[in-house]
Amino acid sequence: MRTSDGEEAVNPFRSLEELLSAAKPLLRTAARNPEPIWFSIQQVDLDALGDDF
Repeated sequence: MRTSDGEEAVNPFRSLEELLSAAKPLLRTAARNPEPIWFSIQQVDLDALGDDF
């Protein structure tokens, strides 16, 4: 996910509801756009992020 200044956020989503809430605007835009929009879901290694949680 990108922050308002265009940088990628380091923290993963804390819940499924948070993930779905963030994905809804992207899916709405994709549904209205005649061009295909490619995206992928990538696995995050939480151990590599440290003990910030």
